[in-house]
Amino acid sequence: MPMKKWGGGNVFIPAIDIKEEENKLLVTTNLLGINKEYIEINLKEDMLEISAKSGKEQETEEEGYIRKERAYTHFYRAVHLPTSVKEEGSTAKIENGVLTITLPKMELKEPAKKIQIE
Repeated sequence: MPMKKWGGGNVFIPAIDIKEEENKLLVTTNLLGINKEYIEINLKEDMLEISAKSGKEQETEEEGYIRKERAYTHFYRAVHLPTSVKEEGSTAKIENGVLTITLPKMELKEPAKKIQIE
């Protein structure tokens, strides 16, 4: 998984698949080992942002020494969507480490109008 330095640490950039269907977009990405409580999805106009974090702490006691180790991982990805979508009716679920986001397309109320050049 690609990684970039950001804010003094490493941020993983997961691959994203976007599938366009007749009335919705399906967005999928792999976030193995991430609990849904640590995933944040934001929709800003035609931009979809997915961020997640995971962490674990391990404490071990050996011969009078106590060692506590922490490991944290951050994931972030932002993509422009190919069409306008609406927040209402959007869903997200994570199953077996695969995050699937369903975004209903906006319905165009009237066709685009051509502007003539004078």
